[in-house]
Amino acid sequence: FVSALFDDFADTFDEKLGALGYKVPQLVGEAAYDMLKMSNMDTFHSALDAGCGTGLAGRFLRPLLDGPLVGVDLSKKMLELAARCTITKGCGLKDSDASEREGSE
Repeated sequence: FVSALFDDFADTFDEKLGALGYKVPQLVGEAAYDMLKMSNMDTFHSALDAGCGTGLAGRFLRPLLDGPLVGVDLSKKMLELAARCTITKGCGLKDSDASEREGSE
């Protein structure tokens, strides 16, 4: 039931969460960054994003890793969308958001 529900919701998931001001992926990235700074490491070796959905948190986690970022989710359709995400495109980023991120990097 849950996987079918999120499969049906996948195509509009990022847009609907964005309209709600959803900040959890960014907060996850900020918390991971804070943990990294408290450690004696420059980067994490890998990360598991359990319940990754469309990969929203991946854009915030990827810069902190020197190894694999593994996403798992019950929804096959959400995983397909997550697999296409990069730091500057996909995962709910609109073209204007991507150009702003590229300009700030």
